[in-house]
Amino acid sequence: MLRDTMGLDAETLGAHAIERAVRARLVALSPELQDPPPYTRYWQRLQQSPQELQALIETVVVPETWFYRHREAFTALAQMAQEARASRRDTPREGQPLRLLSLPCSTGEEPYSIAMTMFDAGFGANDFTVDAVDISERALAVARQGLYGRNSFRGPPDTMLFRDRYFTPEEDGFRVIGALRARVRWHAGNLFDPSLIDRLGTFDFVFFRNVLIYFDRDGQRRAIAALERLMRMGATLFAGPAEGGALTNNGLAPTGHVQAFSFRVAGPVSDVVAAGMASAGASVRSFGPPPPSPPASPSPSSTAASTSRRPPASRVSLAPLSTRSMTPAASKRGDTAAKADVDAQLAQARVAADAGDFVRAVAVCRTVLAADRANAQAEYLLGLVEDARGDSQAALVHYRRALYLDPAHYEALVHCAALLDARGDAPGARRLLERAGRAERTDAAKPSSETHDPVQRHGTRHR
Repeated sequence: MLRDTMGLDAETLGAHAIERAVRARLVALSPELQDPPPYTRYWQRLQQSPQELQALIETVVVPETWFYRHREAFTALAQMAQEARASRRDTPREGQPLRLLSLPCSTGEEPYSIAMTMFDAGFGANDFTVDAVDISERALAVARQGLYGRNSFRGPPDTMLFRDRYFTPEEDGFRVIGALRARVRWHAGNLFDPSLIDRLGTFDFVFFRNVLIYFDRDGQRRAIAALERLMRMGATLFAGPAEGGALTNNGLAPTGHVQAFSFRVAGPVSDVVAAGMASAGASVRSFGPPPPSPPASPSPSSTAASTSRRPPASRVSLAPLSTRSMTPAASKRGDTAAKADVDAQLAQARVAADAGDFVRAVAVCRTVLAADRANAQAEYLLGLVEDARGDSQAALVHYRRALYLDPAHYEALVHCAALLDARGDAPGARRLLERAGRAERTDAAKPSSETHDPVQRHGTRHR
């Protein structure tokens, strides 16, 4: 039940941790549950009482946090937040605050550290928001109170200067000043609650640290998928020191900031503004900071074709949508006008990408995906753009998404195979190339009324 509710893998806490927690609850409950068999009665109560389930969770959760824990992450946050602000200048998002999330926030040290970092990096009170979520009501009560003892301030004296600026001393400890407390919004919630994104929206920076280590592999996959839904395009995820492997195995790529344990994802396809949090027009689709200007000559076409160990191909052209890569939803609607509009948009993306305007190409593809999440061709084009940028990990994510949506997408199969081959996964590359061969033969065998225009057929277009 704890695994299904909060993702917890009991073995990570030790063999008897759950038993000790249940015994503690039995002691706290009425004497009737002390009589044998108490576990059966307690199990019945857990199933019938959300309050008791919450009480058990509170017993299992042991907060362990302090201000500026793993300080390198906050140093990287300051740098990346300044870069994100600079990238928004002269864009529709220039006046929008950066959105940051701490989940789980425990007793509040992490979200307050995030807010202090943003202030110290030169951001004003209206330039950012911090949302903090935890499953423990007890921990949230401490966070809202904002009063902390000496155990929350760990490190050499020269690293404690922030305490003089952001806290006032009291008899029982140090209390957060009002200006800092006003920047954090507290929420009781669970990462695995599907409604969380509707309540909170999406974020530019997410702190989810030292949590995945308590999940089994299935729980880690569920958690990462839930996190991706909470993250804007180009968003950054901060994790714990022991969690990088689980993240990279699930399609995230390190940002390259030393000891920050920060990772970047490619989705979701559009921002979500939580109900009641923003005015109309505030839900502007976003994409990450523009990459460094590419060399004058390469385009996704030429870069993809020149990747080392790539299957024989002289040039890849980003052709408009073909009939085959139309989404099932568009086909069923039979809306030719909508399809023509999508074709035109993806043609614009192709032109922008081949001209080296990757930011424009990504923006157009994201516009298509915002209206049609199942557009395999848009995902494929995003993969080619990332290939051209030299980010093979992000490219692989998009190629795999394209193949999930269209398992017979020839170009995605070939390029994904090339990336796997370059990584040394020869068996995986061979399997994808075999699928590509079958897809090309199937395409060639279609009656003329069903096949694409010759210059747009998958195999021809790739060659």
